[in-house]
Amino acid sequence: MSLTFTPNGIQIQTYEEIFNELADGYRLIYGNDINLDQDSPDGQRVGIEAKARLDMQTFALSLYNSFDVDLSEGLTLDLIIKYTGLFRRPASQSQWDLNITADRNLTLADDYTVQDDIGQKWQIASSTDILTGITLVSFKAVDFGAIEGLSSAVIEQVTVVLGVTLIEAPSDAVVGISEESDEQLRIRRNRSLQNAAYSVVGGMFAKLANLNGVTDVEVYENDTDTFDATLSLDAHSIWAVVEGGAVSDIVEVLAKNKTGGTGIKGAIETIYNETLIKPNGDAKNIPHTTRFDRPVLTDLYITVTATRKDPLVPIDLDLIKAKLSTKLYTIGENSLASELYQFGYLGGNGFVLSLLNISDDDITYTDENIVIVAGAKFLIDVANIVVTEVI
Repeated sequence: MSLTFTPNGIQIQTYEEIFNELADGYRLIYGNDINLDQDSPDGQRVGIEAKARLDMQTFALSLYNSFDVDLSEGLTLDLIIKYTGLFRRPASQSQWDLNITADRNLTLADDYTVQDDIGQKWQIASSTDILTGITLVSFKAVDFGAIEGLSSAVIEQVTVVLGVTLIEAPSDAVVGISEESDEQLRIRRNRSLQNAAYSVVGGMFAKLANLNGVTDVEVYENDTDTFDATLSLDAHSIWAVVEGGAVSDIVEVLAKNKTGGTGIKGAIETIYNETLIKPNGDAKNIPHTTRFDRPVLTDLYITVTATRKDPLVPIDLDLIKAKLSTKLYTIGENSLASELYQFGYLGGNGFVLSLLNISDDDITYTDENIVIVAGAKFLIDVANIVVTEVI
C-alpha cells in the first residue's frame, strides 16, 4: 500500500506501515535473517527511507488540502481565497499623538523614530516642523498590528535630534488592527455563502461584512405591520449600522439588496445611481436613495478590586487595565460584568479580582449586565477603568 486517492480525499500511510512495507521487501531480497533492529545499519537505513517516504506523502496530502479553502493555510489560503472574491484584511498601524518639547525651532525628518519603555518603535510619516515649546506630533507604530502605547510610558529618541528635550504621551495610542488570521478569514468566507440566501437581511449582512474596511455590522429588520419602539423602526423597514468601509460601497450594497417598497432607516443619506442599458443602446439611470448609520460608541466604565496574593509582591495595575480594555464588543452586544474577569486575569496571576462592576454613565454601577440600545456599541477605554489594589 502507498498514497492512495479515495472518495474522501488522499489517504497516506503511517511511519510504521511504511517501515514494515520496506522491511518485508528487504527480507524478500536478503532473506528473513536480515537484521533490521533499530540500532543496526540496515535497520537505520530502512528507517531513513521510511521517513523520506512519509515526508513525501505528507507533502502530497498538504498540497491536496491546500486546494480546499477550509483546510489551506497562510499564503496558499491567500491565493485560493481570491477565487471566491475575497482578500485577507491587512493589518493597520497604531497611531500615537505625542508631545514633543524642544528648546529651539527645528525640523524632524520623515524617518524620525522614538521608542517606548518596552522597545516598541514609533515613527512619523513625513517631515514635521517643531517650534520652541511643546508641539503635538502624530506617530505610527513601525510594526503593523495591535501595538499598544500607554500614556504612562517613558519615551526616548531612537533618532537623536539636538533640541528635543522631552517626549511625553498625553493619552494612549489608538491601537491598530492585527492582520486577519486564517480562522477569521475562513469565518468571513463562510458568511459570504449567505449572499445567495433568500433572507434579505442575511444576504445584506454578509455582503456588508465582506466590504473592504468594514470592521463590524448589524442589520435590523421590522417585518411587522406596526412600529417597533425598541428599534425605533417603522413597519416593514430595515436598518443597517456599519462600522468602517467606504460610503459608496455601503450604499451600493443597500441599493442592490433592498427589496422594493421596503423602508430604510439611517442618518447618512446618499443616492446610488444605477446605470442600465436599454435595448436601443441608450443608458438609463435609476437613482436609489439609501440610508444607513454608523454605530454610536458608548463608553463602558469598570471598577474592580485586585487583592494581592503575596502582600510583598506589587500588582501591575496598568497591565490589568490594558487587558480589560482588550475586550471588543460588537454592535448591539450587551455587556456582562462577570465575563470581564477573564480579561483582567490576563494581567497576571499574583492577585485575586473581585467586586467588578460596570456602568454606562459612570454614576450607576452594576455587577450584572447592561443592555445597550440598538445601533450602539460598547467601547472600553483604559482611562475609564479604576482598579483598587488591596494588600
